[in-house]
Amino acid sequence: MVEDYYTANQSLDGFVYYYLSTILRNGAESPFAQQPREANPEDIRGIRGLVDSEGKTLLPMQNLPVGVFVPERWLDGARDVEVDGVVVARVLIDEKSLELTRSEQMFMDRVNLAIAIAAGTGIFAAVLIGMLLAAGILKPIRRLTEASEKMARGALGQQVDVTSNDEIGRLGESFNRMSADLAQADAERKRLTADITHDLSTPLQIISGYIEMYENGDVSLNPQQLGIIKTELENLRRLVGDLTVLTQAEGGGVEIVLSPIAPNQLLEQIVQAYQPIASQQQVDLRLDLDETPVMINADEGRMLQVLKNLMENALRHTPAGGIVTLASKVGEQVELSVTDTGNGIAAEDLPLIFERFYQADKARTTSKGKMGLGLAICKALVELQGGSIRAESGGIGEGTKVTVTIQKA
Repeated sequence: MVEDYYTANQSLDGFVYYYLSTILRNGAESPFAQQPREANPEDIRGIRGLVDSEGKTLLPMQNLPVGVFVPERWLDGARDVEVDGVVVARVLIDEKSLELTRSEQMFMDRVNLAIAIAAGTGIFAAVLIGMLLAAGILKPIRRLTEASEKMARGALGQQVDVTSNDEIGRLGESFNRMSADLAQADAERKRLTADITHDLSTPLQIISGYIEMYENGDVSLNPQQLGIIKTELENLRRLVGDLTVLTQAEGGGVEIVLSPIAPNQLLEQIVQAYQPIASQQQVDLRLDLDETPVMINADEGRMLQVLKNLMENALRHTPAGGIVTLASKVGEQVELSVTDTGNGIAAEDLPLIFERFYQADKARTTSKGKMGLGLAICKALVELQGGSIRAESGGIGEGTKVTVTIQKA
């Protein structure tokens, strides 16, 4: 109303008459009968009165006539009325009239209480859930920490309980596998050290014994005794050579040159080489060849080395009158096998025969120069050529079959 009046008259002189006539015409009871343009009804709540830009009343209020200055404190919180950027009047606000009613205050108190209870419950639930989650995460981590500390102190083979399938559970499973592998590796290292010590000490004791006896004048070395010393030296040389080959093969230091080779030709070469030895031992040496024309992708020299080791094992464990058969079989891959009717292997020993120094017969045979490295060398050389090797046996006295599987060329 003030803006409209000032815009039309460029002054607020006589505004009181315009205001009163509007009230009488509309029968309004509020200070402003018509709501200001584009204003929220809440904006006119608590209006106390109207003064011009200098603070003089434009409408009578609280026993003050029009045209007198209001107390300065009444102007606190007043709202300016502007026209074209110029303050032409000020609407006085009664702060007390803006206070909430008792019902409104009760409603607000209840809302605030509900918000406080909800917030408190939410915080408590969040803290409780957080503590439960933290406990669920920290408990397996503590177990892993304790187990790893024990392993650091040398207690290998630690295992932790895995109670979940999440990342923590998979970490626990990985730790258990790692711990078991470390324990197995440590046991193999100790066994390897003991085996090497045993296999070295026996020939060394024999050689040193003869030398000491010779130095003391107890015996004179004859050709037979020199032959024994030479045999033991050959055993030592062979052991060192086998260890060197095995270490190079497992460490990738052996040069492998793959080329197409006829598998039957390899088996025929082995039979020709070992036929005299088999005849001396009265062992029947046989060939069972698959005539399907095929080539394998292998290193000829290394594959012959593998087959020779297998043949020597078969002849060593096959008594007179036994049979050793070399066979080939063609399928998706090519299988080369050496089968004997000899001593056989117990079921509990079968998974272990490709390990270093492992011998199903716990009685050592160092005098024959066999230290239990042959099958370990075979396994390493076959795997370097992309193949695999396995052993089968019906048990003690049932013979053994060792099969090498290799890719076709």
